[in-house]
Amino acid sequence: MRAFLLAFLILFVSAAGAQTDTISYSFFIAGHTYGKPGVNNIGLHPPFKQKFGYIKSRSEIKFGVLTGDIVCPNPQAHDWDEVDADIDSLGLPVYFAVGNHDMENRPLYESRYGDTYYYFIFHNDLFLILDPNIDHWNISGKQLEIMKDVVNENYKTVDNIFVLFHQFLWWQKDNIYSEIKPNSFAGRADAINFWTEVEPFFHRLPNKVFFLAGDMGAAWWSNDFMYDSFDNISFVCSGMGEGIGDNFVVLNVNAQKQVTYDLICLNDTVLNCFGNLIDYMISPLPGTNVLQNMIVYPNPARDFFKLRLDYSYMFMNIAIYNTNGQVVLKKRTIIPDEPVNISSLEKGVYILIISKDSFQNRAKLVIY
Repeated sequence: MRAFLLAFLILFVSAAGAQTDTISYSFFIAGHTYGKPGVNNIGLHPPFKQKFGYIKSRSEIKFGVLTGDIVCPNPQAHDWDEVDADIDSLGLPVYFAVGNHDMENRPLYESRYGDTYYYFIFHNDLFLILDPNIDHWNISGKQLEIMKDVVNENYKTVDNIFVLFHQFLWWQKDNIYSEIKPNSFAGRADAINFWTEVEPFFHRLPNKVFFLAGDMGAAWWSNDFMYDSFDNISFVCSGMGEGIGDNFVVLNVNAQKQVTYDLICLNDTVLNCFGNLIDYMISPLPGTNVLQNMIVYPNPARDFFKLRLDYSYMFMNIAIYNTNGQVVLKKRTIIPDEPVNISSLEKGVYILIISKDSFQNRAKLVIY
């Protein structure tokens, strides 16, 4: 109830100033903030807390959202006390989108913070916080009804719509995101209603819609972040805990209501060591010929990697770029037999581009 009262107050204040407010603002999203699996830190992931000074230095950052797995498995009251103390030290409003570990003690969470799905409006943008943990990754029942009611009541008068949750809901075993690995599929039903009911509901809107999730980056098996965009829909998933790929994302909304991203790496002195988030876009740009279903393995890699495509035994051109956009390796190889030797490259994150004739594809390559 407290969360809905807060949402109502913010809605009232925002609506009153919507006609004249042209101030730009930013907010951050941070997923899996308890950090490395199996480690119970005092509060949030230490490398994330070390970036609090950076967040505070940017006066345009007005709030943040922790996108799930905020605390370690089987959370106790003291775990949430430690998180609250860290947030107090940050000095900004921080909202919670709960993850599966947070909900291992749902009564404790709800007794402290109230409802796990709610909404608010900030500078005429609508923010929806959802809880896929209630029904095995489905947004259903009362939650679905409230979500639709809120959007239908507000979409004509708001600008952007941000939808935040923990799980990697747009993954499906037979779609374009099937090779992207989240931290966990815990609690997921065999079939969920994201593509049959949730995404189509937002896809029909005139607004720009951003689905923001936070279940990546915890371990070697998961991707660290991803980005995609098509029509009026954009997808961002990020997270931390694995080490080299730890990250969070700052979203910047300008006076024209356009959104840009700062992908912030936690374990490097260079804040943008991963480059630009939109460079990792998965869906092809209009007019681009794409090599389909490319798999890079192993990834992260150490001394070599291999490629798998829908096409067999073909010569392909390979170019590897560092995050400064410099080519660090170019060669011609045969797919799928020939391993690509990368033993001369330093550990870090690279962009891999595979091309043949007018076709190409790109992927992130992590070397450890």
